[in-house]
Amino acid sequence: MKSDPNNHIRDNTILPIGGLSIVLLISLLLLIFTNYYTLRTMSAMRAYIYGESAYSKGEKNASQNLMLYINTHDSVEWNDYLQNIAIPDGDRKAREALLNDLPMAEVREGFLQGENHPQDIDQMIWLFNTFKNSPLMRAPIGNWERGDSLIQQKHLIALQIKTAVDEGTIELRKNELLSALKENMNQLTLEERNFSTSLGKTARLITDYLFLANLLFILVIVGSVTFYIFNLLRKLNQRNRDLTNANNELDRLVYTISHDLRSPINSLLGLVGLAERETKVEQIGIYLKMMNQALRKQETFVKETIEMSRENRTEIKREIVDLSQLIDQVISMHRHMPDASGIRFSTEIGVYRIFTDRHKLEIILRNLISNAIKYHDPEKNDKYIKVSTFSEFDKIHIDVTDNGIGIKPEDQEKVFSMFYMATSHDKGSGLGLYIVNEMTKKLGGGVFVKSSEEGSTFSVVLNK
Repeated sequence: MKSDPNNHIRDNTILPIGGLSIVLLISLLLLIFTNYYTLRTMSAMRAYIYGESAYSKGEKNASQNLMLYINTHDSVEWNDYLQNIAIPDGDRKAREALLNDLPMAEVREGFLQGENHPQDIDQMIWLFNTFKNSPLMRAPIGNWERGDSLIQQKHLIALQIKTAVDEGTIELRKNELLSALKENMNQLTLEERNFSTSLGKTARLITDYLFLANLLFILVIVGSVTFYIFNLLRKLNQRNRDLTNANNELDRLVYTISHDLRSPINSLLGLVGLAERETKVEQIGIYLKMMNQALRKQETFVKETIEMSRENRTEIKREIVDLSQLIDQVISMHRHMPDASGIRFSTEIGVYRIFTDRHKLEIILRNLISNAIKYHDPEKNDKYIKVSTFSEFDKIHIDVTDNGIGIKPEDQEKVFSMFYMATSHDKGSGLGLYIVNEMTKKLGGGVFVKSSEEGSTFSVVLNK
């Protein structure tokens, strides 16, 4: 399957925008949810305040009916009393049904008897059940309960009035019953006022809490979105810088590749021309061998260029890497190369595991060992390449040491540049050490070189 070189860029720009949309959608839904319950709470509070007004009006009308009944003995006033006292008594039934978890039908029946609007009843039930155990509603419910007790007391006084009227003793008990009724009215007025005050205070507190919750939530939304946008812009700026660097590198790569590709092609064309005019079979064989070497070198150059381009686009995939196993594997791959004949390989493992990208670390080791083989010193008797690992502070070092021809001091800072070759030996493409440097930077580390006529040491330094 062919990979799309633009996938890496598209994935890192589209996904943040999609993520921002999700953040905004979730935030909007949560804000709507919070405001919905804010409005629902305020609507229920309004319903209770309206219900308290009907409660108070019913109670006072009932008291007025009783006073008229004492003086007129008119049964109409008694019937009106029963009708008016049923209003606060209905609210009592609803409250007791809610506290005792009785069927909702009984709760509704009580609220309807209390002349509450049918459309408000669901909100009143929800508010009571939600906050009945909260300190916010403790005071209003307590006032309501004491008011209901006084309504019961009023009804007992009313029954005494009715008995006295029926028995003809009302004139003897008139002052006593009126005094008891007035005392009851005064206490009820006080409880009704306290209920209104405590309910209003609770409504204001809930409003303040919900306002602060909404404000805090909005600030969190704005802060999160601001941070997300800032982070996105930072990533986009970094992407733009990466693209600029990539374009500059691509221009240099295209120029150098075109130069490096033309040179062997011209050489091959020259060798083909010589071979066409040559009559000696032995000499033609020499030309063919030279062509083969040029083509193999160019094949290596193309492979390294493709590998470099592909690895620059892939993401880091970290895992636990067995360094001893990986180093042995890379050495085995190079041990039987033609140039490796007579070279002694050894390892000294001080750190056995590292958390990094195995594939990229393998590329680094392959290029370092291949480079050491290419530039070994054939004049030395004991030719060797040693790979060692050790830990220093919070870093892990992987050293590749050889006793090859070495690198001149003035060339050591340039060897990691693209297509730079420090020697006149026409063995490499100039990409190997450049790839090592790029891969090491991708892994968050660095690569360093120490070299003399006695040989070279390339040190790859990575985080633990």
